[in-house]
Amino acid sequence: MAGNAKGRIVVGITGASGIQFGVRATGALSALGYEVHTIISDAARKTASAEGFADFEAQARKNSERVYLEDDIGADISSSSYDVRGMVVIPCSIKTLGEIASGIASNLISRSALNTLRMRKRLAIVLRESPLGMIELENALRITRAGGIIVPASPGFYTHPETVDDIIDFVVGKALDALEIDNELYRRWRTGRK
Repeated sequence: MAGNAKGRIVVGITGASGIQFGVRATGALSALGYEVHTIISDAARKTASAEGFADFEAQARKNSERVYLEDDIGADISSSSYDVRGMVVIPCSIKTLGEIASGIASNLISRSALNTLRMRKRLAIVLRESPLGMIELENALRITRAGGIIVPASPGFYTHPETVDDIIDFVVGKALDALEIDNELYRRWRTGRK
């Protein structure tokens, strides 16, 4: 069992647009008392730079027990014997979605996700792509059938978001819900709300 009573959560940050979702997830999980192990892809670094979020890696490191690069295939978390409570890939690129759906462990993110499924732990995949074609939908279905949960990065406006951070918190909150992690990152739906 992880040294932290709540357990370890692996966060995979890929090169899809929306690196902010991944960094916010590391911060939220850390604040909730989880031991966060974050994997950053090479494409995530490029995307963050293109989107003007150059310090994302420093923020992720501040929120994480350990940070790995995707080519660190021999890291402890690459083994199915490494005890984790679950994993979230946020944001998840179409490439990573396809690798997981096909059982291809070409890097530490896809390998860790496959181990999570193999061990019947919770896996949340936060897709940040639009539109989705038949191939992507079939890959998402394959992951769902294997036990993963697809969480589209689609904001809900019933929460009356006022800032971009509110929208990010909604998506991250939904991802944590998929991992069965209690959180108050967004206001829950209630009928009769003004």
